[in-house]
Amino acid sequence: MKKIITTCLALFVLLNMAQAQSTIKGIIKDIQNNQPIPGAAVYIPHTTTGCTTDAEGMFTLESKTSFDSIAVKALGYQKKSIPVKDKGRYLTITLEPSNTSLNEVQVVGLASDRKIIGTPGSVDLMTMKDLQRNDGIFLQNTLNLLPGIQMEMRSQDQGARIVIRGYGNSTNFNGVGYKAYLNGIPLTDADGTTIMDDVDFSSLGSVEVVKGPSSSLYGSGIGGVLNMTSQKASFGTTIGQDFTAGSYGLSRTNTSVGIGTDKVNLFINYGHQEYGGYRVHEHSDKDYLTMNGDIYAGEKRTVSIFTSYSNSYSLLPGELDSANFRNHPTMADPAYLANNAYVRMETSRMGVSQTYRFNSLFSNQTSVFTSSTAIEQPTAVGLTETNKSKLGARTQFVFTPTIGKMKTKWILGGEYEKNNIFTESYGLTNTILGPLKSALQVRPMMYNAFAQGELNITPSTLLTAGASLNVVEYGVSDMIAASATHVSGSGDKVFTPFLTPRVALNQILNDKVSVYISASEGYSAPATSQVVIAQTGVVNKGLQPEIGTSYEIGTKGSLLSRRLNYQLALFSMDVTNKLVSENYAASGTTPAYTATVNSGDVKYQGAEFSASYNYVKDSAATISLVRPFVSYTYSNFYNVSFKSDNNDNSHTIDYSNKKVSGVAPNMFNAGIDLETKWGLYLNTTYQYVDRMPLDFINKHYADAYGLWNAKIGFRTHLAKRISLNIYGGVNNILSANYSSLLFLNWNPATDPASFLPMAKINYYGGVSLKFMLK
Repeated sequence: MKKIITTCLALFVLLNMAQAQSTIKGIIKDIQNNQPIPGAAVYIPHTTTGCTTDAEGMFTLESKTSFDSIAVKALGYQKKSIPVKDKGRYLTITLEPSNTSLNEVQVVGLASDRKIIGTPGSVDLMTMKDLQRNDGIFLQNTLNLLPGIQMEMRSQDQGARIVIRGYGNSTNFNGVGYKAYLNGIPLTDADGTTIMDDVDFSSLGSVEVVKGPSSSLYGSGIGGVLNMTSQKASFGTTIGQDFTAGSYGLSRTNTSVGIGTDKVNLFINYGHQEYGGYRVHEHSDKDYLTMNGDIYAGEKRTVSIFTSYSNSYSLLPGELDSANFRNHPTMADPAYLANNAYVRMETSRMGVSQTYRFNSLFSNQTSVFTSSTAIEQPTAVGLTETNKSKLGARTQFVFTPTIGKMKTKWILGGEYEKNNIFTESYGLTNTILGPLKSALQVRPMMYNAFAQGELNITPSTLLTAGASLNVVEYGVSDMIAASATHVSGSGDKVFTPFLTPRVALNQILNDKVSVYISASEGYSAPATSQVVIAQTGVVNKGLQPEIGTSYEIGTKGSLLSRRLNYQLALFSMDVTNKLVSENYAASGTTPAYTATVNSGDVKYQGAEFSASYNYVKDSAATISLVRPFVSYTYSNFYNVSFKSDNNDNSHTIDYSNKKVSGVAPNMFNAGIDLETKWGLYLNTTYQYVDRMPLDFINKHYADAYGLWNAKIGFRTHLAKRISLNIYGGVNNILSANYSSLLFLNWNPATDPASFLPMAKINYYGGVSLKFMLK
């Protein structure tokens, strides 16, 4: 009997020891980009037991005492606590970036997967808190606070054109010259065109901008790369309902469901948006449905799925000359009214990606994606109908061996993308359909192979070198038979394969300051809208890609006990074979049209500076956050050898030594974020944009303007599982008369119809409710 009792006691002690000596393993990731977070602290609350994640974001936490939750904190991220039920389960824990120490946040960047401070190039990041600083609907109000970036709109919520470092305004429609991704899926088509009217900016979770030529890893794009991710679910199961209303008939609703665990993150959102319009004939109606999911299938595999659907209808008021812009900014162009001009767009998009770690040194990320878009657009001069589909894939292998004592990273991959675009153009007079002008099938295809090596020459010195081989092809089929009155536009165009190298050196002076220098080359092939003149149906086969060569030096840092965060970049870029739009007035039976030509060389020189200071950052203080921030952009962009055409005759105009049109030489932004421990908060921003030339000859200018916006709100918990956010704001408080997007390079002999007036002072207010189910 004594032996039995002794044995039972021994078993009891062993069982309690086994329970007490718990071991938990897992990985800490950035919730938006799934990048591992090294150096994060993982600990048991109210104890001294804890550990730190390794270079791969992994941790092993051992404790001799029982516990039911753990906490995680890392520089640049919001602290998080999660319950722990099964201590034998591998945990995937995601952290939300904070905007108070951005230099410490992990970014995709130039495929480095490093903190901003360790990335050898100019990278800006907008977190969820930044995106909510304004109304949360119109991305331009927030994105334009970054240095070197200008998001321009034809109207308040339609016709986005993004210009990075003065590059990207060579066409007056859509975007060219940069590469845009949404949850890893390219928004940019194979021909280099980026349409963003089908993107729900209200549901974004982060925006990352890489500035300067990035063709060595991303293919076409001299301006840079825009990486956007959709919102992710908070930990637990939540249902959200948001409603915003404002001036000029603005109305926006979001209905969302989120499921966040250590095994899955699923976020579904439906949004409906209406805008009555500041101008006559500017009403818009949009519906968005997005689904974004991450499946953490063990410690080796993560699978991500993204699907979206959008349906929008936006009336087009057209452009105004300077006289009407100043005196009658709300009027519409009579020619647009006569044809009831609008854009109707329907888009479906889907992508699946997998990240797989074969072992601690070798991993792969592969994505496949597809999309389809239908566009119907009557304008002042005709009707264009477009149906296009896209199919593509991207894969990237990463190998991280240590050679001797030197850490290295080797990246090898490729991207493929093909579009099939059917476009028909008709005459249109007073909404009466005229004859068929053109019917084209355009098949642009882009593919590239890229490689990059990163060598930590010393623990604080990183050398990066890489290159990509890029190929762009066009196939054009003219669906109208050749005749005496119609010259067939059918044909093929294969651009000469182009090698784009990049080399950079980053030196971390201490944990808080770094300097870098880089040299890179990029290219931008002509877009479909530049190859095909939609108004006339003529195919412009003689165009060549633009080539950009950039040199940059910069520094980043976190000073004064990491309260002051700054970035400074100086750059010089030469662009050859510059593509420019020339606008021609109607003549006889030929309608007004825009044609693109290669017209010379351009020099881009500039400086970008941004800084923020956490004057107060204490969650327990009455005023818990006081964070002022500023940014400044200086642009000295001018034509080196630049002409109206390549004919060199009496009609050729020499624009050499003139300023680049559509770029402000000075832009300044300032703002402040205030928060209290009671939940009351205030965000206010001011943006100054200098005067800028409208045409190549620098005869006409757009005036300088300033935009002052402000938002006040209150966040609280109504109950343990219900959170409330009530807010209201004012945009353009000073009622500046300005045009966000300028139609450039009209005939300089006349007062150009270049202006698209934006709303003067306008108000909004809203409420956001979130219900935590478990």
